Amino acid sequence: MAGAFSAPFYHSPEWQKVRQAVLMRDRYLCVKCGRPAEEVHHKIHLNPNNIGDPRITMNMDNLISLCRDCHFEEHRGQHGQGKKAQARADDYPYEFDANGMLIEKKTVAPPSVS
Repeated sequence: MAGAFSAPFYHSPEWQKVRQAVLMRDRYLCVKCGRPAEEVHHKIHLNPNNIGDPRITMNMDNLISLCRDCHFEEHRGQHGQGKKAQARADDYPYEFDANGMLIEKKTVAPPSVS
């Protein structure tokens, strides 16, 4: 899963160009379910040891277009939750931001009862 180490990469113009090329290649459709794609996923997940390797970070053979739910499932499955988690993204306290980074969902506190 991406972390703070990858923020400069995801904000780079080079990544934005490759990301756009992958979305275009995949016709802006999720390769898993066919819904509109919003994310570009690294099949070999980025980590601090490979973030500087363009064969992993920028290789279009390592990249696929996914919808948010399928991208969520890819990362959730990576952490021992099995091939497909039963919960949907709405049931999980995390979400992906516009750069594909996993972030904690902002929640609104319920009103206190006095």
